[in-house]
Amino acid sequence: MHYHFIADPMRDTTDTLLGVEMVARFTSETILPLHSDFIITAWSSEQKRHFMLEQIQLITRKRDWFEKNNLFCTLNLIDEMALFAIGDPVITSALHAMPFITLQLSERVLSNTACLNNLLINSLRDGPNALWLGNLGSGSAGASPLVSGNFDVVKIDRSFFLSQIGKPMFPILIKNIREYCDRVVVEGVEDARLIDELSNVGIWAVQGDIFPSVVFSNIETLIPADVYH
Repeated sequence: MHYHFIADPMRDTTDTLLGVEMVARFTSETILPLHSDFIITAWSSEQKRHFMLEQIQLITRKRDWFEKNNLFCTLNLIDEMALFAIGDPVITSALHAMPFITLQLSERVLSNTACLNNLLINSLRDGPNALWLGNLGSGSAGASPLVSGNFDVVKIDRSFFLSQIGKPMFPILIKNIREYCDRVVVEGVEDARLIDELSNVGIWAVQGDIFPSVVFSNIETLIPADVYH
């Protein structure tokens, strides 16, 4: 089994690049593609730690590009990786040194125990890295993480977004979400004709096939050379 990292761009509704999500793509000789979350969850703690350090190392190499262009890089905290972010001195120090790294907690990662959620979220919020809630609407954690008001950005679950866009209640849904978190990201946008509708309801960032991803090592290609200073 092999993996490599890609940069999945997020842009606002005027096509301005805001940042990227670092995504691992796993492949094998027999099955393609493989779901990264399931694979990583099955790893040992040491494998997860090594994987996270590898991600941080790659981001560090592109630090100058992120900082000069005022862009974020979203890192998904899968399973124990959330605990490494607050409890591993090496990882915590590296994350704090690069505030442009944003930390995304999926609904699927959050425990059903509110007390444990609060401890984890509060510990992450104590640092300089912005905290994102991912997969909102997946049905894994209910509304409590959102209504806590502890997240800087909320990303709507891809399947949930695709099931709701175009419905009369979609603007009301986004309005209700923005009461708790003003910055909302939608994932899974494949049709540029949706951009106007997303702009009208106040979506902050858009992610999807209309904005092709690139290999992380080639991240500079997301901004033309004549724009990059």
